[in-house]
Amino acid sequence: MNYAARIARVTARFEELGVQALLITDLDNVAYLTGFTGTNGQVLITQAGAVFYTDPRYGARSRALVRDAEIVMYEARLTDVLRDRLSQGKIERLGFEAASVTVAQRNDFGERLAPAELVTTSGVVEALRRTKEPEEVRLLKEAVRIGDEAFAWVQDRIVPGATEQEVALGLEVHMREAGADAVSFEPIVGSGPLSAHIHHTPSDRSFGKGDLILMDYGCRLQGYCSDLTRTVVLGGASDEQRAVYDTVLAAQAAGIGAVKADARGADVDAAARRVIEDAGHGDAFEHGLGHGVGLEIHEAPRLSRTSEDTLTKGDVVTVEPGIYLEDFGGIRIEDCVLVTAEGCEVLGRAPRDLIEL
Repeated sequence: MNYAARIARVTARFEELGVQALLITDLDNVAYLTGFTGTNGQVLITQAGAVFYTDPRYGARSRALVRDAEIVMYEARLTDVLRDRLSQGKIERLGFEAASVTVAQRNDFGERLAPAELVTTSGVVEALRRTKEPEEVRLLKEAVRIGDEAFAWVQDRIVPGATEQEVALGLEVHMREAGADAVSFEPIVGSGPLSAHIHHTPSDRSFGKGDLILMDYGCRLQGYCSDLTRTVVLGGASDEQRAVYDTVLAAQAAGIGAVKADARGADVDAAARRVIEDAGHGDAFEHGLGHGVGLEIHEAPRLSRTSEDTLTKGDVVTVEPGIYLEDFGGIRIEDCVLVTAEGCEVLGRAPRDLIEL
């Protein structure tokens, strides 16, 4: 990763932001700019370069991971060492990340870092993170591959009597054994009528013949997330299940077909949503079509009816239409998609046609 180039792109925005320095406190942004992962780390970026701050617990870790930044330890308060640095650099206007600083922290900064003036900023590093570099794409593809392999593995575990909780735990353990560092989020496994719960928490419900079983899960690899949803049927599918599944599959194909550079997120959402609406299920698709994926499982850009984002080359987004009917169950199909110069590339290889187990 070229951390120095990333830091330079931040400093290039200082004049526009009206700041002489920027304090990064969001841990995903800290990781993006320095390579550090841990529970305590901040980065001060000035025209002279970057300074990484942490406490002594992370001394050895920061020396092993941090690149292209000076490392400074503090025993008690960040502001104790930060105030001196601002004074030495004659920093009069300091930007901070509004989304990761509480009101109490902002008040503390204002008191302890005076006379430097605090300037609110939003989405500075997140905007850079949208465009994935080749190494980031490689890691995302590998995380997706682990998820795809887990889907092949789990199919033998979906049998009558197995429970949602057992399958969810099995997916998590299997992905970790396959090389993942962690899960992207707690796996969702919903069966029968519970599959219609869009963000279901796995229960002790046992699978039965005829159940729709929706699985939404992903893993992290060196910080980068994957996200995959597949819906299967235990036993032979009914005509209604096949019809609804085919509608969702067609909607996903339409959404993927609309993903390209310069496409509006709202237009991509509309391409998929139109298929579901034409099938008479418009009211049963109650979430946006997708979201960006990277160091966070949900990041920019957004694909939704209200999205104001425009896709650019290097974005990685999910395309995940669904139909959720309370007495019937839910069906969702999701893949991660890379925006390319030619259109897009689906990163995963897990089969999308209906699987009857």
